[in-house]
Amino acid sequence: MRGALLLGSILALALIGSVDAAAPPTTRVPGVLTVGVNLPSEGFQVGAAKGSTVVFAQGLEIDLARALAAKLSLRRAVFVQSRFDQLLSPGPKRFDLAVAQITITKARRTALDFTVPYMRADQGVLLAQTVDTAPATIAALRPLRLCALAHSTGAALVRERIRPAKPPRVIGNVPTLMLSLQTGRCQAVVYDAPSLGTLKARIPSRYGAFAGVIRTREQYGIALPKGSPLLRTVNAALKQLLAEGLVQSLQRKWLSANLQRLPILK
Repeated sequence: MRGALLLGSILALALIGSVDAAAPPTTRVPGVLTVGVNLPSEGFQVGAAKGSTVVFAQGLEIDLARALAAKLSLRRAVFVQSRFDQLLSPGPKRFDLAVAQITITKARRTALDFTVPYMRADQGVLLAQTVDTAPATIAALRPLRLCALAHSTGAALVRERIRPAKPPRVIGNVPTLMLSLQTGRCQAVVYDAPSLGTLKARIPSRYGAFAGVIRTREQYGIALPKGSPLLRTVNAALKQLLAEGLVQSLQRKWLSANLQRLPILK
């Protein structure tokens, strides 16, 4: 009898635990995962926004956020357009978490909490059509007028490792960055290799050669406000999605470049 009672108690506790595990976490809007993004970034997140309201979005990170909301038993994900530096700044946010090819760095950890990495990447170098000879080394990049995205690891790479002879142009958003490359304001752009490769593969006539990649072995993570009570739950859900192979399938769906064939600039 006591054994039967003990077994019944264990089953009851297991049932309670499974209900708790399936219960959605507390978010800014009940039943909704509010996600900060920085549209556009080809392959990762593109769409349309009216002010901070995202009216349409698609891409690898958009699909990842929606899968994460479903894994957390939330009804849906909604997206909030923000400047990249606002995603990285400390303090209260208008969203539960942010996803925007945010590289995990020691400096950023002082202001934000990060999940486990969901993707690894290097920096790429895409040339303007006016550059006839593709640089084969980092040193060969130094005479060029280089551009990078403001507050990005690409900008830090240009400043600290490439050290160009001409002051680099640091540009506030990706569309203007790429337009500057098309119009010749930049001779080369240093930016996340997967996005540059996808841009070049989809519209090759707009740009010059893809010179290659610079090994940085960056890790993209989902960023949350410092001390967020969601971190543990989001981390567990993301680990499950990674184990299921979701990110690999999203890479095949959204990223069209084969970066393995590109030269490594040293």
